Amino acid sequence: MQNVQDKVNNLTKALRLQVIEYLVKEDVFKFRGERLNDADLMMTVKLIDKIPCCTRKLPELFRDAHRYHENIGMMPHAATIADLEFCMKQRYIGFQCEQRIAHSWIPYKEDEDLRRLPAFKQLAQIYAPLIQAGKKILPPVDRDAVVSEAQAIINQVSNAITA
Repeated sequence: MQNVQDKVNNLTKALRLQVIEYLVKEDVFKFRGERLNDADLMMTVKLIDKIPCCTRKLPELFRDAHRYHENIGMMPHAATIADLEFCMKQRYIGFQCEQRIAHSWIPYKEDEDLRRLPAFKQLAQIYAPLIQAGKKILPPVDRDAVVSEAQAIINQVSNAITA
């Protein structure tokens, strides 16, 4: 089962990066009519990946950035990382999801283009036998979050003991 969990963790991370790459390419091409070179694209993907928005809501975050441009009277242009971060913090609530929220790592059914990405297809192959067996699909586990939460608990207990 740990092997399956590792595959799910790796594929959900790959899916997130593929979704971001797809959205950036689409956004830049739509507004600039050009393609980013590989180095700029990878840097942009890494920076957007750090924004704490669940994979499922990333397309809406990009759309919200464009609504923000319209609302302040800006000429339409490709969303920048600063625009996305601003919308994440200052605009509509609900882009941030915890991994405990069901399926926040899987794109919506309406986002058919995102569901055609290679990592999504591989996840579907892993989940198919689980669903057929009547089991729940495995959510990804953020090991860093688990370790930091455990460390915080240990620190609280050790502070309580020494106080």
